[in-house]
Amino acid sequence: MKKIGEPITMRGNTAYNTIHRITLFDGRFDTGFRMTDFKIAPVSPTGGVEIVCKVSTAEPSSFTGAYWYWDHNEEIAWAGWGVPNAVYSGFFDNIDPENMIIEDLFLQAYSTTGEAGPVNYEITLQKYDITDWEGALAMVRNQSQG
Repeated sequence: MKKIGEPITMRGNTAYNTIHRITLFDGRFDTGFRMTDFKIAPVSPTGGVEIVCKVSTAEPSSFTGAYWYWDHNEEIAWAGWGVPNAVYSGFFDNIDPENMIIEDLFLQAYSTTGEAGPVNYEITLQKYDITDWEGALAMVRNQSQG
């Protein structure tokens, strides 16, 4: 594997309890992205909101943002804000250090206090030049077939 260029940072926001698709696929199977950083925050940080988010490499058949399954290959990053409750502004994030994204990302945000507006996200990716077999292996893993 060889890095291509500088890291790419994507920022935006998404509604709670939805699946937000982030298009990355460049039509090639010999390049991929590795997520190196993932942050979330409410649009109103003083609003006492509790948020959890996860990023996956396969489109979920239904919304499952309230649950984290670290044993599912397609889930690669998780973050929380104000958890376990809004009194303590705890922040948590974890990224699978072996992730390799060939196609697209799917972001799911969940909040029990979701009336506070959308959730902000920031994702940093590094692009890599990989072999065809590394790309094929990553695609199988990203579809939870590993």
